Amino acid sequence: MSLAALAAGCGGAEKGARSAVDEGGNGGGPAEVGKPAPDLSLESLNGKGPISLEASKGKVLVVDFWATWCEPCRASFPKLEELSKRVGDKVEVVGISVDDEKKGIVEFAKENGATFAIGWDEGHTIASRWKVEKMPTTFIVDRSGKVRFIHGGYHDGETKEMEKEIASLFEDAPASDADTRVAKNDKEPSTHDVKSDSSDDAHGSSKSAPTASASNDEDEAEAAPPPPKKKAAKKAAGKGKPTKKGGKKATKKK
Repeated sequence: MSLAALAAGCGGAEKGARSAVDEGGNGGGPAEVGKPAPDLSLESLNGKGPISLEASKGKVLVVDFWATWCEPCRASFPKLEELSKRVGDKVEVVGISVDDEKKGIVEFAKENGATFAIGWDEGHTIASRWKVEKMPTTFIVDRSGKVRFIHGGYHDGETKEMEKEIASLFEDAPASDADTRVAKNDKEPSTHDVKSDSSDDAHGSSKSAPTASASNDEDEAEAAPPPPKKKAAKKAAGKGKPTKKGGKKATKKK
């Protein structure tokens, strides 16, 4: 795949390439929400060791596909760096460049403040396998290796939404509750559609895994017993009957 083909939409995989790459990985197919993540295996260019599903086993993995010629990627890089520092050791952030040439990738990452692992998808095999259609595209993979969220493009506040999504993967709450926290882009993200024949920007989105609704706790809980009845108070005096007042008998005036 040539750089010109990707640059037509400012990034991503070639139209017919994804069907040609079906082998390998967790399931071998494209990256889809709720399904095992496809194969991912390459060496980092900045001394961070191997980038793979196996190396990140037991962690939440954030996989960001980007390119040096993608303007939204320049905006997202510093924010991804901040995210990688906030989320801790149980989460790993990796950036995968789809540039045609290796030269300049590490320099670009340094210029934009990235210290997380940077890899190079030579020949765009991984981008094709993961069904990358926009630049940047970010996948969030849970600890069991399933794709849980996909962000196509970038807008202000995107990484805060990602952080909430990541946090939901560590909670004991039902999956349906976690999925309600999926990013809803009030602002249209900056993206580049790789299927487009022009350089116009296309709009991205965030997706989450579909899950069954949580059961109603109120239906399952036993009904609480009614409070005990209060004993009826005895009447002090009947209507019209005399009562004592000041030692003398008095009758109620009609």
